[in-house]
Amino acid sequence: MTEGLFIQQPRCKCTKTIPMKFPDHLIVKMEKFQPGPHCKNTEIIATVKLIKLFTRCLNPDDVQVQNALKRRNLV
Repeated sequence: MTEGLFIQQPRCKCTKTIPMKFPDHLIVKMEKFQPGPHCKNTEIIATVKLIKLFTRCLNPDDVQVQNALKRRNLV
């Protein structure tokens, strides 16, 4: 008898996105993930530092997000 293995399929990292509502200088790191077999959406994940570090999924269609990506040469 053969046992089946559960293989987790890769998924999108962002379930919902927000517009960029914080100043650009607070962003410590920005990552852009292109659509692929794991997810059909372009994903922008920003690490922001206020009192502590936290990550936010940003809306890739937002003008402020596009400008921040251009400043970081991620476009």
